[in-house]
Amino acid sequence: MRHHACKLTSLTALLALAAVAAPASATEGASGMYLLGGQTLDAGLSPPPGWYLAMAASQYNGSVGGTIQGGLRVAELRKKSDGLTTFLIFAPKPRILGGQLVLSVGMPYAYLRLTGEIDGPNGVRKAAVSGSGKGDTVMVARLGWQSATFSHAVSLTAWAPTGDYQKGFTPSIGHNRWAGDVMWAFTYAPGNHRTEFSGAIGYDFNGPNTLTHYRSGNEAHLELGLGRRLTPHLELGLGAYAYRQVTADSGAGATLGALKGRVYGAGPAVNYSLQVGGHGLVFLGRYFKEFDAERHFQGNLALISATLSL
Repeated sequence: MRHHACKLTSLTALLALAAVAAPASATEGASGMYLLGGQTLDAGLSPPPGWYLAMAASQYNGSVGGTIQGGLRVAELRKKSDGLTTFLIFAPKPRILGGQLVLSVGMPYAYLRLTGEIDGPNGVRKAAVSGSGKGDTVMVARLGWQSATFSHAVSLTAWAPTGDYQKGFTPSIGHNRWAGDVMWAFTYAPGNHRTEFSGAIGYDFNGPNTLTHYRSGNEAHLELGLGRRLTPHLELGLGAYAYRQVTADSGAGATLGALKGRVYGAGPAVNYSLQVGGHGLVFLGRYFKEFDAERHFQGNLALISATLSL
């Protein structure tokens, strides 16, 4: 069985990375809730019972050809975001259906810069805005099961519209809509457990934005990871993801139509775990280069995080 600190890697990926400022999707504002790439190495592992504190940071830089931003048509939009999320996580001792329950709540904060070409009644004009603020509160419930070689978990994530939001071409960190994600994740580590194959498949639901009268479509995502443990504490590997919006945008504010998008990403991944004064500490890093996007942001995503057992 892997060291308890190693088991924290899946927790960090699922929880701490779930709420950092996410790269955008083809939904309203070209901004989705779920952070693609959060489930790669050790995605199906569950942590031991206890309390945990996690912090995660992300940076995304990309562009999209056309979208709706705060109720306005934007012909060309470039986005740069730097996000930081703090999570409090609890894994109780009692088992549920033979699995380990994990509950968490996270609060993100981010800096956002947008530059674009707004398509208005007087023609196209260039605009640039930037600002920082709090994002939408994220809540996660996860139930996981483990065996000698195969571990898996199901999770439910909900985003509450508590973040800073303003209508128009503004650097809004929040989305002004409820959203949810259901996911199944797994990890297969045969033999000596030095090589593992992990993945996750999820489906996102979006509620309406009552200020812009825009309802974003639902989304599906697939993530995969292949890793090799070089030492008991260090794992290196590769991660990849595929995203597709599966239902159309709707509502009076969806003036550009369905905006059903897609994107793919791939890049290196690393996990590092250690013990500090009897506490497990895990560091996680990811980098993804996106490609073959359609009606979706395409850019570069970097993720780092740390999780401490309390």
